[in-house]
Amino acid sequence: MSLARTFDQVARTDSTFERRGGLWVGKCLICNGPIAFDAQTGEGATLEHIRARSRGGTDDPRNLALVHASCNHEKGRRWDPRRRRSQLDYDAFIDCLLQRRLDRWRDAPPPGTPPPPNR
Repeated sequence: MSLARTFDQVARTDSTFERRGGLWVGKCLICNGPIAFDAQTGEGATLEHIRARSRGGTDDPRNLALVHASCNHEKGRRWDPRRRRSQLDYDAFIDCLLQRRLDRWRDAPPPGTPPPPNR
């Protein structure tokens, strides 16, 4: 699946996102601040593996989120294993983000269905 299609799938399954013209507008999963990205290119957001693949995470949509680039960078820097953070602290943080993603979950329409109407 292309990166743009993955962005689209994640936005469609996150209840904070709505389509506005050529943009998806919603909230960053990490900081909960406003975020908007180009629906065709994904420019304006980054794709986040909530549980990093290096720590057992997958490409399942429930483990993916759209976040600010700065939030994604900070999460990676803050929880870098070389910084000797507690595994329990990391797991608690990740569990919180996974729960937030689940709380914001909405079933996506079948592939090929047009995005929700522009507002």
